[in-house]
Amino acid sequence: MARVLVVEDDPAVAAVVEMALKRAGHEVRLARDFPSAKAALAEDVEAVVLDLNLPGGFGLDLLRHLRQELGKTTPVVVLSGLKQERHVLEALRLGAQDYLTKPFSPKELLLRLERYVAKG
Repeated sequence: MARVLVVEDDPAVAAVVEMALKRAGHEVRLARDFPSAKAALAEDVEAVVLDLNLPGGFGLDLLRHLRQELGKTTPVVVLSGLKQERHVLEALRLGAQDYLTKPFSPKELLLRLERYVAKG
C-alpha cells in the first residue's frame, strides 16, 4: 500500500480518484488547493496525483517546489484537463513520471501510478 497525495480541486474527480486508489489498497490524502497541497508535499507521501489548475496557484509550481526546493523524487502523475503540448512537456521536464488528461479512466490512472509505487 502506498500513501498517495491527490491534489484535485474538483470534488467529483477527487472522489473518483480516491475511490479507485482506496479500492486498490492505497492510503489517500486529499488536498483541494495550492496552499494545502504545498504543505502536504513536505509530509511523507509515496506518490502524487497532481491537477494543474488549482485555487491559489498552478500545479506545475507545486511540482517545481517538490523537485527543486524539497529535493524529493516522489513519483508524480499529472492528471489535468490541460491538453496543450507546452504543459505536458513542462511537466515532464520538471520530473513528472506521467501525464494523463481528463476525461480519464480510473483504471488507466491506477495502472500508470502503480508503475512507480508498490501495490497494496
